[in-house]
Amino acid sequence: MILNTISNFYDQFRARSANLGDHERDILLDEAKRFVHVIIQTRNGDKQALPSAVKEEKRKPLRFAYSLIMASTSPAYIRQAFHTAGLTATRDQAECCEIEMLIVGTELALKNAHPIVIMQTMAAFLGFSVFDATHDWLIEHLQTKTRSEELILPGDLPEIILNGEKSDGEIARAVRVAGPDLAAATFSGCPNEVIDYIKSICFDDLGSVLFDDNIDDARTRLSSDEIADAQNAFYELLESFSANTGNTKIVAHEEAEEVRKSKVDESLVSDVSNLILELDDKVLKSVLASLSPKTIASLVQMMQPMAHDRVFSTIPSGREKKVLDAIEGSAPLNQVELTRTAQLFAQKVLSTVSPHSKSLQKPLELPTKVRQLLSSILGRE
Repeated sequence: MILNTISNFYDQFRARSANLGDHERDILLDEAKRFVHVIIQTRNGDKQALPSAVKEEKRKPLRFAYSLIMASTSPAYIRQAFHTAGLTATRDQAECCEIEMLIVGTELALKNAHPIVIMQTMAAFLGFSVFDATHDWLIEHLQTKTRSEELILPGDLPEIILNGEKSDGEIARAVRVAGPDLAAATFSGCPNEVIDYIKSICFDDLGSVLFDDNIDDARTRLSSDEIADAQNAFYELLESFSANTGNTKIVAHEEAEEVRKSKVDESLVSDVSNLILELDDKVLKSVLASLSPKTIASLVQMMQPMAHDRVFSTIPSGREKKVLDAIEGSAPLNQVELTRTAQLFAQKVLSTVSPHSKSLQKPLELPTKVRQLLSSILGRE
């Protein structure tokens, strides 16, 4: 859902940001970094971060954004506040981009969104080349936080995760399908050893930071009973993925071991996830509508959590249950099957944007990065 919002912002302002010069982009990116840095300081308990920023900041729009956050303004009134202050009355492309970037960043800050989400949403206004460049900056400013004290609940889940009863692919798939909230609630009641293992098979370094923060939040916010309920729900989800493969007597022991130990190709996961995040909202909606629930369930096996969020925010609510039922009833696919499913998805994207397609009112030109991702997926053996 968050990445769907970012993608919509990017699509809306892509033409505008494309006309920004490198110097203008650098100035706006630096402004976004200053804004998010103050938000990080505030989240870490620095009560003087916002007042100091209001006094020291020279840019009027940024100073105004800080003042709205200090006043705990309702997110619903942020755009109107910028308009009333006369800050939206400009036709300069760089200034328009700056104002829209700050409006959305301020709204997210007041909704207590994570700094990673705020930074990447603001950077999306400047184009995905800048969006990618925020990675190292975020890691540098967010990894100093100390993990909260362990909260270990009795149960079998830690042992199941660590002793090899389930394959890394099955575990990673369950985490993706569970989504960030259920996953954080589940592992907030597990030893740090388990959390570190989950991060190693499911997340990159930036995703790991966000996962840690979500776990800290769950430990603070949820009761022991709520965490236990989350662990039970996750265990049932994990069991459903291996129900058709774990105890079968038809498959030979060696084949069963190969299935159990199989791992998802991370480069394929990256390509499919990035393609989902990069696609125009109308294109993604049309492609998903053309796929069966079973095929979407197969795609979920090779999605990172953020791509998972965008897919399920795009699928109509009436169809979501069919997809979830298909996920529950499906078995883990081998690498060949996963590759073929990814290629089917890529082919559907191409047919949807074809000039002869009736799916869209008018054909869309594919961005360079989307074309590269499609080529990478379709070029696999």
